[in-house]
Amino acid sequence: MLNRAYGALIGSAIGDAMGMPASFMTPNQIEKSYGRILGFNKPSSEQRAHGSLEKGEITDDTEESIIIASVLIEKAGFHVELFVDKMRQWAIKNKMLETTVIGPSTRRFLTSIINGEDYIKAGRLGDTNGGAMRVAPIGIFHHGDVKNAVEDAFQSAIVSHGSKPGAASTCAVAAAVACAVEGKEPISEVMKAAIYGAHYGEEKGYDIPSPSVEERIKLAIKVVDSNKDKSLDEVCKMLYRLIGAGMKSYESIPLSLGVFYAGGGIYEECLPAVINIGDDADTNGAIVGALCGAFGGASSIRDQWKSHVEKTNHIDFYKMAENILSARDKRKSNFK
Repeated sequence: MLNRAYGALIGSAIGDAMGMPASFMTPNQIEKSYGRILGFNKPSSEQRAHGSLEKGEITDDTEESIIIASVLIEKAGFHVELFVDKMRQWAIKNKMLETTVIGPSTRRFLTSIINGEDYIKAGRLGDTNGGAMRVAPIGIFHHGDVKNAVEDAFQSAIVSHGSKPGAASTCAVAAAVACAVEGKEPISEVMKAAIYGAHYGEEKGYDIPSPSVEERIKLAIKVVDSNKDKSLDEVCKMLYRLIGAGMKSYESIPLSLGVFYAGGGIYEECLPAVINIGDDADTNGAIVGALCGAFGGASSIRDQWKSHVEKTNHIDFYKMAENILSARDKRKSNFK
């Protein structure tokens, strides 16, 4: 269990850091700047969003995930008010509203909480992937309990990404991680859990004009199942052309789940495949990294990648995984 919990956390951070230099670039631009990305790179001069970061540095994707992990550890469960307070402190300390790295939904959320405005109302329009990119710790905490993972994931989404697609994508990733971390189900069941989460989020989320995350996950599964004779890169390009790889929830999350499914959850195959597609590469890398890390465990991830990310960013993801699982045990004992 600890191997898979640690795998989800470190796997997501590696995906974030490895995808960071390719963010918002096309496949052709990535190839010209880096060749094929198969490890960590310093951002090239073409990288506009994260050009100031160093090789192997994480972005806001992992930083927000760490905030959720800290809430779960402190409260032995998800606590909306503490999460909002920690996000406010993080935004002010790091002057996030002065940066260009946060997405539009997160920007509205941070602006509202700093200004003392109604963040739930502001969050209704949040349709990007910021809720999904940070939710893996909730899936870890509720390992094997998809229902509760989805319910807490929705609570984490409504503050900033409360629209149907924003909530659906967040719930889908949490459900998939909760199923994968438990380690008892094949990848087909992980995808079913994701569909369940997406359905829940679309039922509960605020209604805005958008495609269905649930139906796009199903489309991704169909594309993969219909092209088993093709290489992973070929299937990924199909998914990219059909669904997209941008920051909108209905692109990023169905694509990431599709790549995870197409690559059989194998970390070292799925991660380069999704990163070299480009567009929102750091977030897609973080999501695919979390899914594959949860499914295959940290032992399936290259040791040099794990040590590089932890040393570069001075974060002990192993201890964080231990603490999340301990918080889960504490919660269970409190209910006995």
